[in-house]
Amino acid sequence: MWYPPLDSDQLTVPALEGHTGRAPDLDANVPVDHWVLFSTDQAPSDWGAPVMHPEDMRHSLRTFFPSAVVGWHYGGGETLPNGDFTISHRDLLTGDLNRIERLQPIRR
Repeated sequence: MWYPPLDSDQLTVPALEGHTGRAPDLDANVPVDHWVLFSTDQAPSDWGAPVMHPEDMRHSLRTFFPSAVVGWHYGGGETLPNGDFTISHRDLLTGDLNRIERLQPIRR
């Protein structure tokens, strides 16, 4: 996804789990099997792993895709609180992926 974040200092990836056929249980620990990938237009040229795009992809379309990403795999039977994944922009730029957190929805 490419979007202007609500908080320019925090990048959040939607990942709320609801595979039961009912509304997601916001209090549950859920099994995860995700690759969480982040990118930013503000990264230096030597940052992250390069993304290879098909050679026949139009340049106008390519501008919507990142040229580099960083990511982390969550899986192997791991369970986490239900919610999204989030990281500060500073931690993303420094490559400190241990700072990715699970963000639970706020109840109103």
